Amino acid sequence: MVVSGKIYAPPHYHKALRAQLAAAYSGASVELIEYSPGESSLPSDLKNCPADVAPLFCGEHEQYVTQWANFTDRILMPSVAAWLYPILGATKCNRQVLTKAQDNIKKALTFLNDLLSSKAFLVGEHITQADLTLFSVLQVLFEHLLDEGARSTYPNVVRWFTAVANQPEVKKVVGEVKLCAKTPVFNPKHAQKQQHQKGGEKKEDKKKQEPKKKEQKPEKPTGGDSGEDEGPPKPSKNPVANLPAGTFNYDEFKKVYSNEDIQSVALPFFWEKFDPTTDSIWYCEYNYPEELKMTFMSANLIRGMFQRLEKMQKYSFAVMNVYGENNKSTIGGVWVWRGTGLIFDLSPDLQVDYESYTWTKLDPEAPDTRARIAPYFCRSDRCDGKEVAETCVFK
Repeated sequence: MVVSGKIYAPPHYHKALRAQLAAAYSGASVELIEYSPGESSLPSDLKNCPADVAPLFCGEHEQYVTQWANFTDRILMPSVAAWLYPILGATKCNRQVLTKAQDNIKKALTFLNDLLSSKAFLVGEHITQADLTLFSVLQVLFEHLLDEGARSTYPNVVRWFTAVANQPEVKKVVGEVKLCAKTPVFNPKHAQKQQHQKGGEKKEDKKKQEPKKKEQKPEKPTGGDSGEDEGPPKPSKNPVANLPAGTFNYDEFKKVYSNEDIQSVALPFFWEKFDPTTDSIWYCEYNYPEELKMTFMSANLIRGMFQRLEKMQKYSFAVMNVYGENNKSTIGGVWVWRGTGLIFDLSPDLQVDYESYTWTKLDPEAPDTRARIAPYFCRSDRCDGKEVAETCVFK
């Protein structure tokens, strides 16, 4: 059956373009109608679509599963993360961001509660991927953030959530859902403890000592070549760049890794070009697996670490994995960087996350090193004998 329908999206929206291109290749008939959430309104017959989401597709035979995935990933999940992560100590707390996130969640749940007042499930008369996608995020919200008093404001959502949670297929994967007993309040001391404040205090001590060094350096040359002395601090903006460079070109390797077959091309290229005299290979393992909850949240911890290590990105490469399953997982990974020592010692700016991991230098000449890192580079389903749940690449 050839699909036909209408796409509601802002002008020149890249996500709508994907659908238009697919329609052109498949022979589908698709009409593009300009629609910008918050600026224009939808026709009355599309009121069952999620609010503030684009693009939307309306077809004679098409249901709204994809739209609910967009609603969950673009509206609900970021707000849940913005509320929960500071409590867990994964990110810093910004009161404005937190308040906005809580407000967005209230609006989303109110919208859902009204919609579910006359429906058993989101799309049609049976459970679809739309229900399962939304459930995966509401589970986090209901287990960790909303207590009974808060949940009671949305009885239709609770009814729907309970119905999905009690499905045999869902129970097989999730188990018994343990609902939040008391809505947590952000506690700076608890968050600092979660971030392993002992390590943080060491970092602060280093930062406090550094200004003294910076003050002492200008005092010595003020009587002489003060003009020349203003130049040297510039290279220290990226201390990794000051390390001796060998024959291994990270940009060149990353291009090969991204565009060629990893097993047959990228891995041999890596071992051919790798220079053990100027670069090193390391394995890291997370020190606090008992604190990890949902695997997607653990993956977000890794991505946050990658963002904070932007200064070393040009001169390093890594593959990090989340192993296991929800509430029973750990994190480990393989890193390659310029320098033969622990790179984080070069600057306090690089030390935000590293103390949460145990770092072990690998011998590039040892045969078992090649065998060990190959599954990481190839993003295999199993690494070091453990099942991989999520993989993140730093390149």
